[in-house]
Amino acid sequence: MGTRAGLLQGRRAFITGAAGGIGAATARRFAEEGARVVLADLDAAATEAVAAELREEGHQAAAFVLDVTDDGQVARVVAEAAATLGGLDTVIANAGVLRLGRLEDTTEELLRLCLDVNVVGTVATLRHAVPRMVDGGAIVCTASVAGLEGAPELTAYCASKFAVVGIVQSLARELTPRGIRVNGVAPGLVDTPMLQSFFAERARIRGTTAAAVRDALVGGVPMGRLAEPAEVADVIAYLASDLSRYVSGATLPILGGETA
Repeated sequence: MGTRAGLLQGRRAFITGAAGGIGAATARRFAEEGARVVLADLDAAATEAVAAELREEGHQAAAFVLDVTDDGQVARVVAEAAATLGGLDTVIANAGVLRLGRLEDTTEELLRLCLDVNVVGTVATLRHAVPRMVDGGAIVCTASVAGLEGAPELTAYCASKFAVVGIVQSLARELTPRGIRVNGVAPGLVDTPMLQSFFAERARIRGTTAAAVRDALVGGVPMGRLAEPAEVADVIAYLASDLSRYVSGATLPILGGETA
């Protein structure tokens, strides 16, 4: 999907977790494909910087501050986004956090953080956005390989991302009468600041180095490298477009051949 051929021309997209990483790459890809985008994230300065860069390139982009764990704020920002765009065709529920901990360190606070952001925040985003979506729209949720298979030191995160996969499957059935398709992506190792923090934290837990953690994990990927955020954004663009018009309820692994 390297060429920009107006795949999402005229679409009105609301993207959470858009200040960096996969969210920012998705906002860029959507804008380059002809969509008008609203970016939302807790990091006000970074979100506005991404939107400003897109506007400077001639795209239509707006930025809002959003804490997806604050239901009232979600309601307000979704309403403002829909008003800014004149409606919603596409919602990308991408906001998320990653925290590690062995079982003995998986405190209620750690567990609730992962669940509040990754699960409650996703549901809140969709609960407020879906009534403002046109029939025939598309939703894409960011899950993770950790939502498809368990991993050590990731009990809380895996629980939250398995839940996201369930949300996708449930809402795909529920929203079919309106023609709204609901899908997910399950990235593996994507070169983002979040992943670098993961390497560092796992190294601390295991008494090794971040480089050693990285090398061990990348060694299990047949393609032998990390994914770029833009490569995940390409898949999200596909799922939001008419190219995937018969795809709903799926969570697509983006793992560089790891499941082969």
